[in-house]
Amino acid sequence: MDLRRAFSILAALACLSTAAKAGDNGKSGVTCLVGPCLGYSTNHGTQYGASCTLVDFGDGSSYPNYRQKAYLEASRYTKGKTNLKGVYDSGCLIPGARFSAILAYQATPLYSFYGFNGSATEYDPSLDRVDGNTFYNFGRDIFKAAANMQFSLVEGLKWAFGVNYMSYKIFDVPDAFSSHPMNSLYQSYLTSGTIRQEEAHGGKRFEMNTGFVYDTRDAFTTPSRGIWSELYLTGSPDVFRDSYRYLRLSAHFRHYVPLADNDRLTFAYHLAYQGIIAGDAPFYVQQNITELIFKKVASEGLGSKNTIRGTLSNRYIGNSYAWANFEMRIKLFSFNAFRHMFYIAANPFLDMGAITSPYRLDAERGSALYKKATMLHESAGIGGKLVMNRNFVASIEFAKPFHKEDGKMGFTLGTNYMF
Repeated sequence: MDLRRAFSILAALACLSTAAKAGDNGKSGVTCLVGPCLGYSTNHGTQYGASCTLVDFGDGSSYPNYRQKAYLEASRYTKGKTNLKGVYDSGCLIPGARFSAILAYQATPLYSFYGFNGSATEYDPSLDRVDGNTFYNFGRDIFKAAANMQFSLVEGLKWAFGVNYMSYKIFDVPDAFSSHPMNSLYQSYLTSGTIRQEEAHGGKRFEMNTGFVYDTRDAFTTPSRGIWSELYLTGSPDVFRDSYRYLRLSAHFRHYVPLADNDRLTFAYHLAYQGIIAGDAPFYVQQNITELIFKKVASEGLGSKNTIRGTLSNRYIGNSYAWANFEMRIKLFSFNAFRHMFYIAANPFLDMGAITSPYRLDAERGSALYKKATMLHESAGIGGKLVMNRNFVASIEFAKPFHKEDGKMGFTLGTNYMF
């Protein structure tokens, strides 16, 4: 799918938008965007399906921010991955609070698993989906139901509280996708005891999170100025009697700096940390990136489109990790069509990240193996965006990792800015 075709999708779908109208402050009323769900990722293949987005701008006084937004999707990828999800985000449902919720199911017969601790586990590309080999995969189904609320304390500062329920099912790659389903790194970890029997086939988790959010962005979806910072704890008690309980710390600092008039040039960066600071977590949740505002069925890293673009999915699983993203957001030109406002933008970027605390690694701090586990990984690339009404974003991005063992090149066709 070439760039022009990808960018034409959102413009064509705008014909289906109804009930919204231009006002003195931009947009008012409700915008409905219905159409095919099209995308692509190097890891999962071409995405196809259907989606519906409803955005309520109210009287337009808060534009470009919305009063409430709902998103429904049913899609599948050519490499077998299936997504069913409903997402809701509102600033008016509960007076004085922002409410976000998700109900989702995802089936992935070729879920990427490159072992623990990144470069400390060697990677052989010849075993990665070549001639029926699925050495770096297992099957995974996940069901997720979660909700978060943010209550305003003073201007810009909010207190957040939320609950998450997740159910995981883990299994060998189905015969339809593999010539040797039992020949996998996952099976090797089971045999050695690195993955324990009580976690080997998944399980259920209940999580609670609480913390603080500082948010001065000028727009939720396409900010061009302001700060969006989060600091919170996520705790998971042993509700389901599987002997696992843990406390996770998450910290995010996102800053959007305008460099030219009319928001034509914005420097955006994101500094993040996440780690288990107490207890012991099962291996199947270590790649989860906790979110307060839901967009994806599962936001995961380190690796791939959510953290270090262009790299292999979940390449760097550790007990804790940190990453950073830097990009220039360049608004190339704007235009009006189908009673809606559009602009096209480019975003060259640099990503980097590292495991800061290894997971189940038998190596002393300072040893060669420990240094390999905690080494820095980087990638760079460029993306293009077609934005409608500052709330619908069609995205295409190319990224190249700096290290050969992190992947060759990543290409993603989807929606939204990364942060």
